[in-house]
Amino acid sequence: MQYLPRSSRFRSRRKGVNFKKLGTIIALAVFLIAALAFVRYYSLYAALKEPAVPAVWRPEGGRVQILLAGRHNNKITACTVLSISAEEGVPVSILRLPAATLLGGLAAADSLAEVYGQMGIEKMIEGVDGLLAGRLPISHYLVYDVQGLAEIVTALEPVKINLPEKFQVRAGDTDYIFGPGDREITGGDIVPLIASDTDFLAASFWAEKSLLVQVVNQLFSFNHISYYVRNMGAISDAYETDLEPRQLARLRDTLQALEWEDRRYSVLPGRWLVSEDQRFWAGDEGMIEMSLRQIIENIPSYDKAALKVDIFNGNGISGFAGKTADRLRERGYNVGQVGNTDTTQVTQVYYQQEYLLAAIEISLLLDTEAVLIQDRYYDSNNPVSVVLGLDLAGR
Repeated sequence: MQYLPRSSRFRSRRKGVNFKKLGTIIALAVFLIAALAFVRYYSLYAALKEPAVPAVWRPEGGRVQILLAGRHNNKITACTVLSISAEEGVPVSILRLPAATLLGGLAAADSLAEVYGQMGIEKMIEGVDGLLAGRLPISHYLVYDVQGLAEIVTALEPVKINLPEKFQVRAGDTDYIFGPGDREITGGDIVPLIASDTDFLAASFWAEKSLLVQVVNQLFSFNHISYYVRNMGAISDAYETDLEPRQLARLRDTLQALEWEDRRYSVLPGRWLVSEDQRFWAGDEGMIEMSLRQIIENIPSYDKAALKVDIFNGNGISGFAGKTADRLRERGYNVGQVGNTDTTQVTQVYYQQEYLLAAIEISLLLDTEAVLIQDRYYDSNNPVSVVLGLDLAGR
């Protein structure tokens, strides 16, 4: 009988592969990966499943601002600041920022969309904070990918949203009309619905927020658990945020709880500037201050179409009341009486309680420290009256 050397015997034993043990290890690894995926999905599902009664996310104190933005081809197409008060019953303020808004201070001719595309979300938030003078600092952000949403909806099933009123958009060379009421949205509808030029109508934001709510509710239902597990990477690429799952759920609940009738919606005040073949939205500093004050002090909106403003000249300058009336008409105000009154040193704006915001707007438009008086002017039957003072002489 011949014996191999000790070292040769050891080498022979090590050459064999224990397939049974290897199979057990692979099976255990697959099980752990599947378990972790399920735990991750279930934790998200528990947080993001559709609530029975959605409620507004109220911070513990003060206000919280959430920046909600859509991107398409790595360019911002829609941007909204939601300002939420800790006080129950105070409406959520919705401030829409055009994607072409000039932020300033970051680069030459830097629009909101360009800053995001070249410098990222942190720089964009820095620019928005500067634009709003730090008075409504951004607390959290959520940027969703429009094409990513379209792919999710195409893979799952169409979503149903309710539009409060009709609006029309242009995507490429095609006009799309979305009528009011319940509407089924397919993956092919999403780009024109929320990534097109809509003139910043409130209805376009309602379409956006309704779509986001329904996509999240559909994705995080048990009917689509297998899709989520198979496509976790693609779904993660469809958004970027600093919100934790439960905070995302509170944002979704807040969007779902918004009511059209109680909306507090405004567009960043400004005007279009044209530079070669580009358009930029330049904010009006004075009117932005008014918008911020409205949000922070919870000043109610008013129906501009139903308001008439009377103008009385108290500075003795011939034609001054008429010129002021023209300025107000250019800004969309309906002007009632235009006449003269006794000389007054300081401009005064008389207003009824529900028209405080109009009084502030007119004071800013006249660029003066007007005295605001909650009362009816003795010679007027309209809810807002302006008495032009000597402080406006020379302007």
